[in-house]
Amino acid sequence: MKHHSHALNPAPARWTLAIGWTLLLTLFLLQPEAEPLIDLGLPRGESTLQRELFFSALHLLAFALTCFIWFWTIHSALTLGRRLLAAVLIAISLGIVTEALQSLTLDRHASLIDLIANIAGALVAARLIWQRYK
Repeated sequence: MKHHSHALNPAPARWTLAIGWTLLLTLFLLQPEAEPLIDLGLPRGESTLQRELFFSALHLLAFALTCFIWFWTIHSALTLGRRLLAAVLIAISLGIVTEALQSLTLDRHASLIDLIANIAGALVAARLIWQRYK
């Protein structure tokens, strides 16, 4: 019988990273634009097509990363298909909830384009994961 030290078990670190990333992303998405708690130096101002495309690309990348992180976190708990489904559902749910909550945030609003980018990011990550492991 093997004895595994808790310090050598990657599961707590994975869960800490996934929860930490999810909380940080939620904070970024729900903070006011005019006076952010954490200023990332992102462009502010008038809504132009170029600005919207830039932010949509950030949403796509952020939610792809969210899906990857949660898939990696759930690593050994479920079969490949169930792990992937759980990761996609977590990422898409987070995308839907944060977009809806933005309408309650000062100087923010829910955006259909951002919601589509959130979902697309999760689905692109899922496709890449599926191709890699199947």
